[in-house]
Amino acid sequence: MFSKIKDKTMSAGAKVAINTQLKEYGKMLKLNLNSQEKCIDLEVLLYGEKESLRVKVDKYILEEDQGKFFLKIYGVQTSRAWINKLASSYLEGKSFEIPSEYANMIKVIV
Repeated sequence: MFSKIKDKTMSAGAKVAINTQLKEYGKMLKLNLNSQEKCIDLEVLLYGEKESLRVKVDKYILEEDQGKFFLKIYGVQTSRAWINKLASSYLEGKSFEIPSEYANMIKVIV
C-alpha cells in the first residue's frame, strides 16, 4: 500500500518536473512509476505529432552524490523506432541530475 502511494506521489512530482523541461517540445500525458520493479511508463504528446509517444524504461536507478540526486535509465523502448536508436545512444546508462527543487521530495519518499 505504501509503495503505491509513494509511486503516485513520485509520478506526480516527476510529471511536473518533466513537463517543465518539455514545455518547448510537447506535454507529458501519463507517467507511471513502479518503485518496486524500478521501471517507468510514460506517454508524451509532442507538438506537431498526431499520435503520442509511448516510452518504457525497463530499469531506473536513483543515486545521491554530495546532496544531489541523479537518475540513470536502462532499457528505453519507445513507440518510434528512430527514437529507440537515439535513446540507446544518448540516454542508456547516463546520469541525469534531478533539479534541486524536487530533491527534497525525493529524500522524503525514497
